[in-house]
Amino acid sequence: MFNDNSEVNLYNEKLWTCELFWRDHYDWLKSKGYLLRPRFHPDWVPSWVGTSARPRGCEDSQSQLLIPHNLDAIRVADGKPVMLRIADAPSISDELKIGRIVSSKDMRSDPRNHCIPTYDRLEIPKATDEGKTCIVVMPYLVAWDKVDFQTVGEVIDFCSQVFEGLQFMHNQNIAHNDAKNNNIMMDWEPLYSHPPHFHNRSMRMDWKGPSELRNRTLYPVRYYFIDWDLSKQYDPIIRTNRVPMRYPGYGGDRTVPEFKRNELCNPFAVDVYCLGNVIRQKFIEVRRNVGFLRDLIADMTHDDPMKRPTMDEVVTRFEEIRKKLSWWKLRSRVSDKTFPLLLHRLYSPIHWIIQLTYILRWKPAIPKHSPQHSNTHTCSLLYQ
Repeated sequence: MFNDNSEVNLYNEKLWTCELFWRDHYDWLKSKGYLLRPRFHPDWVPSWVGTSARPRGCEDSQSQLLIPHNLDAIRVADGKPVMLRIADAPSISDELKIGRIVSSKDMRSDPRNHCIPTYDRLEIPKATDEGKTCIVVMPYLVAWDKVDFQTVGEVIDFCSQVFEGLQFMHNQNIAHNDAKNNNIMMDWEPLYSHPPHFHNRSMRMDWKGPSELRNRTLYPVRYYFIDWDLSKQYDPIIRTNRVPMRYPGYGGDRTVPEFKRNELCNPFAVDVYCLGNVIRQKFIEVRRNVGFLRDLIADMTHDDPMKRPTMDEVVTRFEEIRKKLSWWKLRSRVSDKTFPLLLHRLYSPIHWIIQLTYILRWKPAIPKHSPQHSNTHTCSLLYQ
């Protein structure tokens, strides 16, 4: 997958094999209205060569290795950051089919739809060696858990969005089939003052300084499910009757009890488990003040798939939990359990002073996101 001469490529002075596709399609993508980073220009020369600059401190040393089929770009028409993905061919997966379904006009009008939309579809002039024939253009998103959660209300907002998002998919008889942690992402704009760099979120995309982060209470964010290469739309009877029909072992979460028992799975029940496991690992096991979620998540991750709630049931039960939380609880701090309890308590007065300022500014305890503000940010052309 990589160039053989690792000594020459020690500081990414040459493109890796998996990056060559993007270099070879730089001019074609530009003609279609999408500008790649300088590293992928056909005539690129490393900016640090012949200078005293440290390679790692240069933007064009940021290589594309971990996700070779995805690359960030700038849409020339409005300067908007977008994500390009070389999509699976229909013979490989239903990725394009599912993308079309969840991005259709009727689907996009549903506020419960938290599926990443498709902006554009570009037919590649020549199919790849894997038989892939098109690039889909999607919003530029960032990892949902890299900006700290500060209050119970912010956790409630996250859970509300991902629960209703998976419920929406299931109501269309679509199972995600890989509802793991890194297949949930968020709109970058509310929490970052400038678009962060694709490979180094601590830096701005234009490499002019560090990223400046904000918080979810003041700047509510929208969360999205991504990655349809394992997703399928099934006959409704599979969902309603919980028919086990898929062989185990798919997706990234290997803790699914059915997988361990090597038994046929119901894909919708597996989805419920995987999403519940995200909440368990990212909140219940590591955060304070979220014990009210414990029973629901325990049921979602039950060893017996027939005893797991459906996503309709999850949303109903979660709403009941949410209604019982006081304003005090919603504004309470959800510090990391690795943070010493004494320090947690010592910081509490500062936390509540901050929360009082939010109350005086009429900022709700549970962030209220405005859908019309999603992915509307424009910026200057960064890679001219």
